Amino acid sequence: MTDLVADISAAEARVDQLRRQLTASTCREVGCDMQSYGGMNAGCGDGCGCSIPVNVCTRCGDCDYGDNARAVTTRAECAERSAA
Repeated sequence: MTDLVADISAAEARVDQLRRQLTASTCREVGCDMQSYGGMNAGCGDGCGCSIPVNVCTRCGDCDYGDNARAVTTRAECAERSAA
């Protein structure tokens, strides 16, 4: 049982170390932490009311300006509806 407790303690210490490393890392090293910031019109076409998400990185402040996977899907779905 003592080995199990020691293993858990060692694992927790390693996780703490990795969290500290992540906090000190740049977005270039670990990628941006994109979080929802709001939305914007998808601009699909005439009279379109579609909305797409806009995301901002919590670390570096970079913004995708709605250039993301959800926007691609939204525009494709809108085009399909318009074609029908």
